Amino acid sequence: MRTSYLCIGPVAIALLCAIPAFAQPAPAKTDADCYAQQAALEKDMRAARSRGQMLRRRQIEENLHALQARCEEAAKKDTHEARVMRQKNAVMQLRIDLDRAEEDLRKLLAEKKK
Repeated sequence: MRTSYLCIGPVAIALLCAIPAFAQPAPAKTDADCYAQQAALEKDMRAARSRGQMLRRRQIEENLHALQARCEEAAKKDTHEARVMRQKNAVMQLRIDLDRAEEDLRKLLAEKKK
């Protein structure tokens, strides 16, 4: 029986060491993902602080700093093509908004003539 306890010890230690790895957020893919994950970690930090869980808060803070570093690195790797594509999308969205606004204006002007 004593042997079985010895086998459980290393397994338990390995599991305890692996838990912080599971708690880390997945790498963010976009700016929106980065902001969402940062907001979630900040919320968890506030909750841990309010419960007096300072060790947990410190671990979350370390995860937050690591996430911020990954997000900054991803932003630096942003390619020229990706920036051009985002700008094209922004222009397209503005044109759509302009078309809607012009249509609304035409409707308002048509109401006035009636």
